[in-house]
Amino acid sequence: MTPRGHRRGERGVALVLVVWMFMVLGILALDFAEYIRDDAQAEANFKEETYGYYLALAGMNKVIFETQQARELGASGTDDQEENLPPDLDDEELHVQPADGQWHEGEFGGGKYAVRMTDEGAKLAINRISDVVLTEVLTNLLRGGNRTKGVSKREADDIAELVDAILDWRDADDLKRMHGVEKEYYLSLPQPYTTKDGFFDSPEELLLVRGITADLVYGTEGRPGLRDVFSVYSKSTNVNTRTVTAGVLQALLGVDQAEAEELLLLRDSDGESFQVQLQALAGNLSPEMAGVFVDQEPAVVLMEARADVGRERNQSRVAAVVDLTSELADGAKIVRWMDRAPWAGLLPGAES
Repeated sequence: MTPRGHRRGERGVALVLVVWMFMVLGILALDFAEYIRDDAQAEANFKEETYGYYLALAGMNKVIFETQQARELGASGTDDQEENLPPDLDDEELHVQPADGQWHEGEFGGGKYAVRMTDEGAKLAINRISDVVLTEVLTNLLRGGNRTKGVSKREADDIAELVDAILDWRDADDLKRMHGVEKEYYLSLPQPYTTKDGFFDSPEELLLVRGITADLVYGTEGRPGLRDVFSVYSKSTNVNTRTVTAGVLQALLGVDQAEAEELLLLRDSDGESFQVQLQALAGNLSPEMAGVFVDQEPAVVLMEARADVGRERNQSRVAAVVDLTSELADGAKIVRWMDRAPWAGLLPGAES
């Protein structure tokens, strides 16, 4: 016979084993359930991200199509252009979004998107700017918007060195300007590199040029930076008065932020007077500056699109630099494409 105490001991061990088995099974079940939940969440996130991406893409293409349609028809979305529209396109459906740097919302396929179009012609073309205008811009930025402040001989020499260094970096030859530098200087640095001897690919590339500081490129409180003033995509040596920003006015005219914003208020109320006043102010600086400001349709734009799909982390964005007047394409030409842009802030050169 088996002792009674021994049988109770066996039953106790069996009970412990059963309890441990249930605990292990419970942990495995919880882990499996969490895995399934995470997998379902990932699938939902992927679905929302994909939906948002194509919604943003559709919004961008819709704006490009409407802009091209308006250009081809010579229409502006007003009633007096109705006779120019094809039968299948109602005048009220032709919405021409302005290149004002502001987000404009729309709907497509049951979803909402927003598109922001910024005119690159509202800035100065860094790859085409003349030494005279470049000197004026750097002088105004370094003076901080105070036109009455003089420039000392040392400051004038410093500005001349910046101008020549930028032009030496941009031109295709290895000839050093009077105040400039070529590859010998850059190769002698602790971390050497050579000159570009070609066009700038971005305003931030100016940081590689001798004498250009981060404050000068990114700006400070109340003073714009070079990236706010220059564009590498603009095809014109002029600045479009329809879309010019306060920062560009500060750099070109030597006014402070308050004066620049006051000038922009005049544009909203009387565009013709605004054009005349800008030309007069620029002409007082130099004859070459007088022709900088022109009134024209935007040609090259930075176009950003986003789609909100209900969750902050799943907001999808795409962006592109688009040439609306390209002769090399049947319609708009994508100059630069930024796919599934993951940024949280602004693109280089974009207004808030």
